This record gives sequence, C-alpha cells and structure tokens, in this order.
Amino acid sequence: MPAVRRLLVLTGLAVTAVCSADLDAADAIKPKDRDFFESRIRPLLVKRCFACHSAKSKSIEGGFRIDSRPGWQKGGDSGPAIVAGQPDKSRLMRAVEYVDEDLAMPPDGVLPKAEIALIRQWISRGAPDPRSAIAPTVAATGIDWKRGRAHWAFQPPRRQTRPDVIDTRWPQNAVDSFVLARLESHQLRPVGRATSEALIRRITLDLTGLPPAPGDVDTFLSDRRPDSWNRLVDRLLASPAYGEKWGRHWLDVVRYADDQLRTEYYYRPLPHAWRYRDWVVRALNDDLPYDRFVIHQLAGDLLPSEAKGGGGIAVGLLALGMMYQDDGGTPDGVAIAKAETLDDRVDTVTRGFLALTVACARCHDHKFDPIPTVDYYSLAGVFNNTGYIDELVLVKPEAAAEFNTIQGRITSLNNQLKDAKKADNKDQIASINRSLANTHEEASLKFPRAHSVRDTGSANMRIALRGNLRKPGPIAPRRFLQALAGDAPPPFTSGSGRLELARSIADPQNPLTARVIVNRLWQHHFGRGLVGTASNFGSLGDRPTHPHLLDWLAIRLMDSGWSLKQVHREILQSATYRLASTSTPTHLAADPDNLLLWRMSRTRLDIESWRDSMLAVSGSLDDTIGGPAVDNLFEASRRTIYAAVHRDIQTESDKLLRLFDFPNPRTGSGGRVATTIPQQQLFALNSPFVIARARELAARSAAGTSSPGDRIDRVLRLAVGRPPTRQELALGRDFLGDTPDRRLNGQLSPWEQYCQALLGSNEFLFRP
Repeated sequence: MPAVRRLLVLTGLAVTAVCSADLDAADAIKPKDRDFFESRIRPLLVKRCFACHSAKSKSIEGGFRIDSRPGWQKGGDSGPAIVAGQPDKSRLMRAVEYVDEDLAMPPDGVLPKAEIALIRQWISRGAPDPRSAIAPTVAATGIDWKRGRAHWAFQPPRRQTRPDVIDTRWPQNAVDSFVLARLESHQLRPVGRATSEALIRRITLDLTGLPPAPGDVDTFLSDRRPDSWNRLVDRLLASPAYGEKWGRHWLDVVRYADDQLRTEYYYRPLPHAWRYRDWVVRALNDDLPYDRFVIHQLAGDLLPSEAKGGGGIAVGLLALGMMYQDDGGTPDGVAIAKAETLDDRVDTVTRGFLALTVACARCHDHKFDPIPTVDYYSLAGVFNNTGYIDELVLVKPEAAAEFNTIQGRITSLNNQLKDAKKADNKDQIASINRSLANTHEEASLKFPRAHSVRDTGSANMRIALRGNLRKPGPIAPRRFLQALAGDAPPPFTSGSGRLELARSIADPQNPLTARVIVNRLWQHHFGRGLVGTASNFGSLGDRPTHPHLLDWLAIRLMDSGWSLKQVHREILQSATYRLASTSTPTHLAADPDNLLLWRMSRTRLDIESWRDSMLAVSGSLDDTIGGPAVDNLFEASRRTIYAAVHRDIQTESDKLLRLFDFPNPRTGSGGRVATTIPQQQLFALNSPFVIARARELAARSAAGTSSPGDRIDRVLRLAVGRPPTRQELALGRDFLGDTPDRRLNGQLSPWEQYCQALLGSNEFLFRP
C-alpha cells in the first residue's frame, strides 16, 4: 500500500477543532477541491506540520501556522510560505523538497515523494482550504440532530401538484410547469424550440451515445403524426445502445475497472470484471426497477435463487472495488490495508446511492452533516463481514437446481480430497483430482466465472478512535444511518447485514435514494443536475434549483414501479428538453449559468460518444453487445464502453481516455468536468485513429456517386445530421476542386482532409 495511504490511516485523518471549517469558507471551494483537501492534505499537515506550526505546538516555529487558512495566508517571520497556484514560487515547496538547507522541513527528514507530490498538487490547484478560525458548526459535545435532520435532503419528498403558470400553452407536461413557474417568477421566458434536425441528433446522442443515421433523420422529419416525438423517445429507449450509453454513466459512479491498483509490490488483474459491466448494461436495457437494481448490486448473492437473476455478478459493485494490500512497510500493514478497503466500500455505496459523504465520519463525527463516527463503523462492519471470491455464478434462476448440484459435487470431492491427503493415498488423490477437473470443466461450460462476494461472518466492529487502529473504541452495531432511520435504528441480524442494508437504501421511505438517481438522470440530459453536486446532497452540496420538480420526479419514479425509463420519458417529452441552445443578452444577464433552464445548454460529447460517433459515421462500428474487455482502442472497432479500464494509466488507450476527462476509477465519480487543452485538438489532427476514420468516411461518401455536391451533402448528413447550407456547399466545392480524390505523396487527399476537419469540428463534437 502506498506510503501516503498508510499515512492517512495512521494519522486517523484527524481533524481537530483548531482547524475546523465554517460553511461560508467551504462554500467558496469547489466540491472536488474540498474533498481533495479533506482526504489528502489535511491529514498530511496534521501528521507532518502541526507539531511545530499549530496552536497546539509548544512554540510556533518561525511564527508560521498552517493549522488554518488565515494562518498560512498571513505567513511567518520570513513572509508568505504559499503562493496559491504557483508551487515553484512557494517557500513551502522549497522547504519540503529540501532544496534549501536553511528551509528544509520537516527537520527529521525529507518527506516521501508521494507526500511532496500531494503538497505540490494542492498548491497548483490554488491551495483550496475550507478551514478558518471560526468555531465548528457542530458542537464539540456531539451532533445537533434536530438541526441536522432539518436539512432539505433528509426530509421526505412531498407529493407535488403542478404549479399555475401564466403561459398555459407552453408546458407539455408537469416538468414544464415546474420549470416555467420558476422562470416566470424571475420575469423570464424560455427561448424557442430547437430545430427538428437538432432535436433528433440531441436525443439520439443522449440516449444511445451515437449520432442518428441519415435514414432515421429522414423518417423523423417526414413523420407528421402528433405523437412522432414520443414514438422516437420510445424507439431509442428500446435500443440496445441505450444500456451501453447509460451503463457507462453508472460505471463512473461505482468506479468500475478491469484491474486493481498497480504498486511496486502488488498487481491483480480482474479478467471477469466485464461480466458486471454487461450486467449493468442488460439491467438498464431491461428497465430493471431501480430498487431491485440497488438490492442486486449490494446483496444479489443473498437473494432467493428465483429472484437472483445474476445477483452473484451484480455484486461486482463490491467485488471490483479497490483492494489494498500490505506492502510490509508498517507493523499494522494488514489491518491498515483492510481498513482502506472497507473505506472504499462505504464511500462508494453512500456517495453512489445516497449522495452522502459518510466516509468523512471515519475519524470524527461529520463536521457538517448528522453522521456520527459510529454510523461509519456500522456500515463498515457490514462490509467487514463480506469476503471477495472468484467463482462460478448463477445467471439464470431456472438453472438453480443444476447449479446447486454441481456445486455440491465440487464440495463433496474437495472433502474426499482432504481425507485422501490425510491418508496419503496417492492413487485416490489422483483419481479425485481428475474428477474435480472434469466437474470444474463441466461447470465452466454451463456457468460463468465472476468476481463476486459472499458473507463471511456477522460480528460488529469497534470504532477506531480518531481513525487510529491502535486505539479501539466502543463497538458499533451494524445498522442503517441514524439521520435516515431515527435515533435507534434496528440492528442488522442476518449474516453480514448486506441484504438489510440494501433494503434500507431501497426503501421508499428513504428520502434520498429516489432523489439521487432522478437527479443523475437529469444531470446527463441537461449537463447539470437539479442538484449540482450529484454525489453530495449534504450541507456542503448544492441546494436544488427546482426542489419541487426534484420531489415530483422522485415520487414519479416510485409510482411507476421504480422505472428509470419512465422518468426518462417524463424528461424527454417535455418542452424544456426541446428548447434551442440559443441565448439573448437579457437571459444571460439575468441567469448566466442557465440554472433556471431558459434554454438547453450545449454539452461536449464525452470521449466514448465522440469515438463511437467517428466509428459510426465512417461505417466501421462493430455494434456487438457485451463480452471481454478490449485492450487497444486505436485498433478496435467496438464501442468504447468495452475498453479495458485500468486504475493506473498503463496503455495508450488509458492515456486517450484520461486526455478527454475520463474519471479516475480509483474513486466513484459524480460527473465529468470537460476540459479544453491543446493536446485534445492535436489528437484530432494527428491521431492515426482519426485519420483512418476520415479515410473511411471519404470512401463511404463516394459510394454510388462522383458528384462533389452529392458527396458533400452525404458527408454532412452522416456526420452532423443535416444537409449543407449554400455557403458550405460553395466552400466545399472550392476546397475539393474537380478531382477530390487525388492524393499527393501518400498524404491525405482533399476529400480525406475535408472529412477529418468535420470529425474534429465543434458541430460534430458537441451535442446541440
């Protein structure tokens, strides 16, 4: 386990009252920067710096304090130590890098490289620090439960009635009424509707991650039936590509990867991880009710066989998480590694399903939300009784009897083998081994192998005081969160408690679960959720821009039998979704971030949709569903969801994904941030993958015609779903000339250059 991870545990991620944060200071920091400081920087400073540079030190060395934001902003006797955003100009960096012997800190030896890199990263990010000298919002004696539970996210969703609006003609459904009521309260109106060409491109990319085929565009444009849009919505929701597109969104949330973190001492591939990925795709395509979607991924292996339906694969959510290993560097290495592994499970489950940062309560009561440390260990205790396995799993319930028979034979043969070894009967040992091999071969032909979990016990954990494993505290009973289940939640008594935990999360009385998932759906349709912090509904997260709409969607989900596709329909059939992406000075002045939804925000395609779109329009996409991971994205023609995902950047494929903002699979992601850097456009200009797609697109446009005008029309219809304008046609003819297929010195022909420019254009790269 990396040294910095050992540090986090041994220091207990201790956060004392001296370095508490107030809400105003924290609100000014982006959630990702705040999480980075709390999980990586604060514990490092506590461990390495507080002995000499905090209020608790006997004397404050150099007059410099680093136990609060105002402290380091003021600096010490030698002046400012940190220049936010500029590590090379920061005295702190010179000190920890030991480049100046007069400054070298800490005095007992240079820090590990990983810790120095963290400090440099922190300063480069602008030194985000939510701490202040103001007293903490949570009393030192405990949590203010009345105040904590009063937070909006802990209140049950209320059944809402459609609000009255002035313009009664514009709303198409309830979604629009909630949106328009907010707009009218700010004296704003929505902009006009997008063009039909833009709408079919928008919804096809949103639901399938692929552009519409020219024939589909023509069919939609010529369909004059009043329900033509709703029919299009249903057709796309029924497409197998829907599960691939939206499955990838979910895989971001649950930090899916095809291997474990590579270290100097340890590496573990996960060759069967793809079975969980395929289960997610299939579950979404089948519109598995979301409450069952939750239960299967947390406790599918514990369900009755007739209801299991691949539950042994679905719990890959737990089995495929980070598994830390002891590297022999500390006496408590094994225990520390286990604690880190448990933390991954708690954090992934609570952020993913509940949008709560429960892991912040690992070492102390949560500073902002009503989550005491005991609640963290109540959940950690569940996963402490859950073991990883790699074995055959049941996929189809109807095969349960045969599956149990084979498993019984294997168990019996293993017992016979133990007896034969005790008796040292070599002939019998050889015979049993042959029978075992034959039985395993029979099983592998009928049932898949998967990374799964199973219950290993039912014991409760002790709290690690201040997160320090060497200081065990009281026992934490396995149970659900008190903020959601009341002051005395019933203890989990069945095995590990996973099934009870899953049912608590999926309970309709839980105020968070339905809200969190409908917000994620909204987020991926509009570029931002109704709650902007999709994985944090706590006090430090954003408040909903349309709280009544959020509640209406949550209740609509539950009323529909937890059907995600029905929520998609409610959103997609609205006039709000069909707004143009144009703007006006008046709107921009009143609501520059479009929080009131007066228009549709243009969003850049994620790397998966962009790459898949290039394959689709060039005619080279292999649309086979499912199967083992693909290693090389530059040579493969499969959809990008089937690419191997590594937790370290190891291959050129990994570098491509990260270049275009693919999330780090070491932790769950609440949403991607689109960056714009020169290397991205250089990829579009120079990548052999893009060049190959441009050549294929040029060849495809030439099929059956030699007319430059016809080819330009065909290319634009393929690439961006519309015919060329007169100006585009004239410019294209001028560039291509009379012999558009000529190639000079083996370079791209004008036609191939034209197609490459289209594949790298904003219109191709952005969803309208």
